[in-house]
Amino acid sequence: MKKLNLKHIFNYIFYMAYIKDEKRWAGSPVLAGILDVSLTVNLYLFIISFVLVIMGFDLYEEKNILIPVVLAIGTIVAFINYLIYGYKKKYLKIIEKYKNEDSETRKKNRLIVTLFIIFSLLVMAVLFVVSVILYRQRHGIVGHF
Repeated sequence: MKKLNLKHIFNYIFYMAYIKDEKRWAGSPVLAGILDVSLTVNLYLFIISFVLVIMGFDLYEEKNILIPVVLAIGTIVAFINYLIYGYKKKYLKIIEKYKNEDSETRKKNRLIVTLFIIFSLLVMAVLFVVSVILYRQRHGIVGHF
């Protein structure tokens, strides 16, 4: 059995988005793959931000800079993913690696990616709720959500 790592998971997320978008008439499969991987990376950046809030950092205090910072970070992540996958057509190696996989391996890889995304969303949801509760306690905000 091959060693499971994040690179494999992110590469397979790229591959799944690429293949799905390749079947569309006017799609851009490379862009779809880059955006899917970028969204997953941004999910983890949100998880990190919730952990920082739980640790006591007031990341959301300055509301005027929050949206530009989030947009800037998202753009940087997308650009880095372009360099990883799109620049000099590096994505072709990933497509070659996975395009001839047997159905058993495909099922296993899709299950791993699905579980990874579900687990990530659950962790983010729990950390979000905890960070909101702690933020409200620190700032003396009472009442319901």
